[in-house]
Amino acid sequence: MLPPPRPGSGCAVSRRRFLQWAGHAGLAAAAAAGGPALLGACAYGNDGPPGSAGPGGGGPAGSSDTLRVGVVAPFSGVGAFLGDIVDRSLDAAVRQINSTGGVGGRKVELVERDTGIDPSSGPRVYADLVSKGVVGILWCGAVGFSQALPQVKRDQMPVVAVFNDPFSSGHLYPEGDRAGRSVFQILLPDRYAKSVLAAYAASDRGYTTAAYMYDALLDPGATARARFEASFSTAGIDITGVETFSLVDSDYGPQLQRLREGRPQVLYVDGLNTNTAGVVSQLHDLDAAYVDTPTAKSPPAGGWHPHVFGSPPGSGDRSWVELAGDKARVGTVTAWHVGGLVYLPSFAIGGWMRKFLGREPTGGEESAPDGLAALLAGVRKAGSTDRAKVTRGIEEAGPMTFASLEFGFTRDRHLARTPDEVAIVTMERGASGPAPTDPPYRLGLEWSPGQAFAGTPAGPTQLVRPTLEANRRAHPALVDQILAEGYGTQCTKRDGALAPDCRLH
Repeated sequence: MLPPPRPGSGCAVSRRRFLQWAGHAGLAAAAAAGGPALLGACAYGNDGPPGSAGPGGGGPAGSSDTLRVGVVAPFSGVGAFLGDIVDRSLDAAVRQINSTGGVGGRKVELVERDTGIDPSSGPRVYADLVSKGVVGILWCGAVGFSQALPQVKRDQMPVVAVFNDPFSSGHLYPEGDRAGRSVFQILLPDRYAKSVLAAYAASDRGYTTAAYMYDALLDPGATARARFEASFSTAGIDITGVETFSLVDSDYGPQLQRLREGRPQVLYVDGLNTNTAGVVSQLHDLDAAYVDTPTAKSPPAGGWHPHVFGSPPGSGDRSWVELAGDKARVGTVTAWHVGGLVYLPSFAIGGWMRKFLGREPTGGEESAPDGLAALLAGVRKAGSTDRAKVTRGIEEAGPMTFASLEFGFTRDRHLARTPDEVAIVTMERGASGPAPTDPPYRLGLEWSPGQAFAGTPAGPTQLVRPTLEANRRAHPALVDQILAEGYGTQCTKRDGALAPDCRLH
């Protein structure tokens, strides 16, 4: 039986409804106004500016007055927080597109489907979306992606991996051909994230040992584990232990007790928000909570206070802090891309969310809208909804700017991200202000009154200094804005320079 359909075109469905079903079934005024510089062709109505590569303008062939786009996401179960991000971000993006002329006068309609936690649902959900006549599919972190790839390749269906990672598994064209030429990836690859985090641990923090905990259900082939071991070993860090868990686990005590014997300075948790919350909470209960880098490297006799690292969905979404409550510690780190710093006022997604939803972004909301923009740019470039032509259209659309930073694809590059775009992201608490450290540091401008994180209990913030030069190579104007205006945790700033001696991080 198919999972329950999701209503299209911005209809909100509560988390409670889907959890109940799962239980039974096993930026600035310019952005808010839709300024042309930010929105590309969408701001120009039906025709788009000459040569525009954005999603609006240049209508495709066909008599229908709508373009249907499939969306697959975890709208139920333990990963439902990702579904919430997808829901609210695409709601705002579709309203923006449709309120500014649609795509050549055609409205965009979403057809949303949920795979729950059953990977075998992927092929069935995919087949259902094909039967609905979608022009392409956004696959947003839901299970079943790998299982559906043979059908995707057979059908040449344009698919954008929003929160799935075929690149790191070697399946993304042209490096690998299991997915076929019609698949593109928006997500920052785990391969890039772990490499940058390992370099940060070794070179910036001076850590020499690490342990790893991972979800054996989400990573049955231990491919993410292999990437961790390769990245951290290459950085010169000894791996003192590896433990597994299941995404539905709530007790991590036995694993933590075993890892404690090796006293690793870094504990990398590769899972979802509930896993990060559970591990951090139980570290607190074991009197092993993270304090700062010096304490992680040289804990009191018999003690253990590891620096917690993690995957973006596990440590990058503030929901884990809400779950852990007072036991959550600032200073945990993950990796994301600089285009995902959605609190920056120069990114359009924040303005759309305020305009249409009355909400602020919390992190990750740029991804699904940019995936949507890529599909629609392919349709516009192709002048058709023919699948092979849309795929070529995405490859030939050129650079696009939609929800955040410029991105694009080519015939030989189906990945939107580059290594230089990786940023270290740390979780901060806004209500209580920065943790007392010597030397002290300040929270970024995003926590100030009138800014995106004002009044929020916690949020993912860029730790600016470690990837500063790489990010400047990729996006110099953006880095200049971050430094000049004081966004992110710049820790520690003296005489205009960023120094590495922030104790907390």
